[in-house]
Amino acid sequence: MAGAPENKEAALLDPFSMEQAYKTYQDNIRRSEELIYEITKGARGDVSEHDLLLMAVEAIARMTDNTAFRKVVEKALQERSGS
Repeated sequence: MAGAPENKEAALLDPFSMEQAYKTYQDNIRRSEELIYEITKGARGDVSEHDLLLMAVEAIARMTDNTAFRKVVEKALQERSGS
């Protein structure tokens, strides 16, 4: 199989490889769990509602692997506040 080494090399360079997908998935789970804890703790403490909202949006974005969602909400909040 002369083509096998090329396929193996291509898989290593592929940003959407299964290994990279699992690492991203695991990182997103870990970070979303941390955010849930921070939101719960912050809601009882002195974290502003604005910051709690951004943390919740970040958690949702990580759980759904949807970074565009976070960017859209952040931009909308900036436009809303006029800054």
